[in-house]
Amino acid sequence: MDLNLKPLTVSGEDLTALAERSGRMLQKIRDSMLQPFPRKQPPTFSSGKVQDICGIDKTRMNYLLTRDFPQGQQAAKGRHRLFTLEDTIKWVKGTIAKDKQRPADQLGKVIAVANFKGGVTKTTTSMILAQGLSVRHGRKVLIIDLDPQGSTTTFFGINPHAEVEADQTILPLIESTQPDLTYAPMQTYWTGVDLIPSSTDLFNAEFILPSKVNSEDPGFEFWSVLQKGLAPLLPIYDYVIIDSAPTLSYLTINALFAADSILVPVVPDTLSFASMVQFWSLFSDLVSGLKVTGQEGKQKVFDYIDILITRMPLKSSAQMVRDWIMKTYGDHVLPVEIPETSLAMTTSAEFATIYDMPNYQGSANAYQRICEPYDRLVDIVDSKSCLLWGIGLTPTKEK
Repeated sequence: MDLNLKPLTVSGEDLTALAERSGRMLQKIRDSMLQPFPRKQPPTFSSGKVQDICGIDKTRMNYLLTRDFPQGQQAAKGRHRLFTLEDTIKWVKGTIAKDKQRPADQLGKVIAVANFKGGVTKTTTSMILAQGLSVRHGRKVLIIDLDPQGSTTTFFGINPHAEVEADQTILPLIESTQPDLTYAPMQTYWTGVDLIPSSTDLFNAEFILPSKVNSEDPGFEFWSVLQKGLAPLLPIYDYVIIDSAPTLSYLTINALFAADSILVPVVPDTLSFASMVQFWSLFSDLVSGLKVTGQEGKQKVFDYIDILITRMPLKSSAQMVRDWIMKTYGDHVLPVEIPETSLAMTTSAEFATIYDMPNYQGSANAYQRICEPYDRLVDIVDSKSCLLWGIGLTPTKEK
């Protein structure tokens, strides 16, 4: 077979052309996946789905429809109702979540989703956590995309390379042209979830932060910039979810030190397990070496650090690695696993999540197999926050 193995020289101009071509292709793919609209649209929820989320039956729903609850839309009298995402969240707030509101004297919780290895569903987990906390618990959520590749931003139907300017990201905070992040949150298609997007401009942060260490006040804490910038937003949002890059970068360090808690997704294979060992080693060195802002001499203490096993396949080798993870990390491993399914991979390829399709028309078993563990993950996270906020977890029946 005649193979053309002649090396092709690549110049800076060639790289620029490749970058432009890849950007155009991504735009075409995004527009194709999001047809017929150039922007993602929020899902609608059937009355049965609303009942399931709110933990009520049909009789209870019919009663509440006579009260001050959204009526939804019916094609004809007696037909099934459809509720918008906004109306569904109002139902959640009026039923299951009404006794679990964050007290006014408690700040929102910052959760960093982090791992130094790519391909562990970190972005998907961040997105689903934000959506689930909104629609299942009525929380107001801010999600921050700290990865210059902008995967989370893309999940919201926004092209980070063509549609996001540097001043829409956290870069002005890094550059000290903005004192905090109150300028940055933007509304998204998903009610209750705001976004601070990413773009390739964030790569500049990896040069700006170390240069400040060398040129500014010797007391400059490069690891606390994000923490300080978030402070005015914590009374506003119940949760801030940070999706960081799969590297130990200056931005990732900022994410870890801004976080109250850390969620570490891990795939059960030997390479991921080995990468986890490196993660904990480097992470512990950071926490030991860098002190908490405003608390002289004190090390960072997290509310919790949880490990989430994701993309769990039905393979004996994966079961073996799962056992390693359980034996090594014990109580830090969450009692829920995200299975590897073709449906999850399909939704991800279409810049969507399982929460984007509450009325999925395919196999009910396939949908529940991936949706139920994500529901449990969201519920576990919110339950932990309720305990930290001092909120009782037993809901009171509607009056």
